[in-house]
Amino acid sequence: MPVTKQFPTRLVHTLKTHNGPVNAVTFSSYPGTYVLTGSSDRAVHLSRAIPNKSGTSPEETTAPIQKYEAHGYSVHDIAVAGDNARFASVGGDRQVFLWDVEQGITVKRWSGHGARVEAVQFAGEGDSVVVSGSADTTINLWDTRSNSTKPIQTLTEASDTVSSIHVHAPTYSIASGSYDGRAHIYDVRMGRTTVDVLAHPVTSVRCSADGNALLASTLDSRIRMLDRADGKLLQAYGDGDNSSRKAGYRNSELRIRSVFAKGDAVVLSGSETDKEDRTAQAHVFAWDVLSGEVIASVPAGEGVRVVSCVAWNEKGGNWAGGCSDGTVKIYG
Repeated sequence: MPVTKQFPTRLVHTLKTHNGPVNAVTFSSYPGTYVLTGSSDRAVHLSRAIPNKSGTSPEETTAPIQKYEAHGYSVHDIAVAGDNARFASVGGDRQVFLWDVEQGITVKRWSGHGARVEAVQFAGEGDSVVVSGSADTTINLWDTRSNSTKPIQTLTEASDTVSSIHVHAPTYSIASGSYDGRAHIYDVRMGRTTVDVLAHPVTSVRCSADGNALLASTLDSRIRMLDRADGKLLQAYGDGDNSSRKAGYRNSELRIRSVFAKGDAVVLSGSETDKEDRTAQAHVFAWDVLSGEVIASVPAGEGVRVVSCVAWNEKGGNWAGGCSDGTVKIYG
């Protein structure tokens, strides 16, 4: 049976811990037992991904295991270190926060950005570097081991908000997407930069595990998979102008994240609803990477207008979606 045919669509757990739209969701590092969520309510929450008493009916959780509260504005993105001892978070504060998971405190705060920070990732040996992308059009690299308050490097190629970054450690590269319609890939070792022009604001970038493909979401309701070597279009997902199909994939106004799933055999993304249609609920879509066909369309529930972020946990074979009503839904 093809790997894509068994895509998990059963709701197993709903987290109702936030008081505002959820903008960031990420599983803890291997084996992904926990999930970290960031919201417009200015908090980051740590919760169990799958509840201990997992029965046949979906579980609900209303209180997180731990709350991390230092942001004065919306939280936009979260990254977890490989050892699960630290995580980084960014948002409207123009700062980059580095946290101690157990103690629940910030161990570093870097203030080098001039506008809200949209994206954060760990990089370097032992996750010794934090990379942040901002609405000030720059990407900053911060040394977690140094006491310096200045970035070790600033990348300035974007001409509009840097909405998304993805560090691909095996190829020593950083991919970034920005609202100027471009995706940049920085080869840190060789000091080279390649650019793909996508002609629409980029809201999400993700490298495939082997580093050969780049997944980019844009505000024309399309997700494109590009060959990293020559920028050739390998496949596109979503049907662009889908005004005729009410429940089709839509991403025309908001920052929506997409990811690879199932060992890069599937593309997974949230979506937004038509503003005019007050009864519509957002769906999460899964496509077969090779054929581009929709293999799952999962409704996020009544009252959910947007699912802006999704995360896939390879070990557990489950995934999470962060919703505009403040809930996080986990499917297995």
